[in-house]
Amino acid sequence: MATIDKEELPVKEEFLLDEKTLREIETMKGAGQWSIVWRRIKKDKMGMLGFYIVLFLIAMAFVSWLLLSFDNWLTTQGYMYGNPHPGFEGSRNNLYIELWFPGMDIENPIILFQHPRYMDHANAKLPPSFQYPFGTDANGQDMLSRVFFGATVSLALGFIGQMTTVIIGTVLGSIAGFYGGIVDDILQRVIELLYSMPGFILMIFIIVLFEDVNIPGGKYAVVVIFFSLIGWGGTALIVRSNFFSLKEQDFVEAERALGASDMRIIFRHILPNSLAPIIIIVTLGIATTIFTFAALAFFGFGDPTAISWGDDLNRWQDFLIEYPWMPMFPALFIFFTVLGFNLLGDSLRDALDPRLKD
Repeated sequence: MATIDKEELPVKEEFLLDEKTLREIETMKGAGQWSIVWRRIKKDKMGMLGFYIVLFLIAMAFVSWLLLSFDNWLTTQGYMYGNPHPGFEGSRNNLYIELWFPGMDIENPIILFQHPRYMDHANAKLPPSFQYPFGTDANGQDMLSRVFFGATVSLALGFIGQMTTVIIGTVLGSIAGFYGGIVDDILQRVIELLYSMPGFILMIFIIVLFEDVNIPGGKYAVVVIFFSLIGWGGTALIVRSNFFSLKEQDFVEAERALGASDMRIIFRHILPNSLAPIIIIVTLGIATTIFTFAALAFFGFGDPTAISWGDDLNRWQDFLIEYPWMPMFPALFIFFTVLGFNLLGDSLRDALDPRLKD
């Protein structure tokens, strides 16, 4: 038998990991996917900045909605005193946003803000001061109050508009990607048709067309409905492409062999594995939607009865030189909202697919 000299055997190179990589692998042991994603986001300073901006804005919108609803309820029940707002006949709004709890003196509630709809004409066009940190507008309304309570409508429009388009796009993209054939061909032609239409101009046309229609929620209800009907194409294409790559995987074939229905395979197995791009679409899309609605309001196609940043920006855009604080603060909050969601969306994209960093 021939002997083999050990020195002639190929020597395997050792694969050594540095200490930082070893610590990261140890940290990730036993962690779920979203725990790993959160750790990656926390390492991204700009992503965390976006996260804190978004968190602050959502908290502000929720608190402002809660306070305004509570104040209006107290007024309706007769617990709050104050003159009705002079600009809105029959309104039961107080001069201030106030809090009252059982046991408190009804004559002395806790005063928080000037009511965003109240016009104090004696204090109109005041620059920022200790009493009015954001100044007052030409109607004597407190700009701080308008900006604070405008967060509810502005963010609600972004969330509702984007979530509706994503739901429609996800459902249609899932069906087209799973079944293919004629269903997919029809979806492709419809998306091509939607992309060929100038969406922003069409929304302006729809607003003008339905201006006199009495729909709950005013003009923005029309805008959200129409935006949802024409804005789902991008989501549908991304979901469709994911379904094409996932529907031939082994776990889907195993489900088919076990007799699972198509709907179960789509919504219980393939769709959950396509959530990462959908979450990124939602996060980045909210910023785009908020900006779109603000732009519509800026060009005069918003709802003047609403308390929103875009409507205030439109109302005071001509005062930029003489009274810059009037349009400046609504514009700043629109800017920070778009910035926060974009930073968070970019960080989420990198965290969900680290290969994009390479």
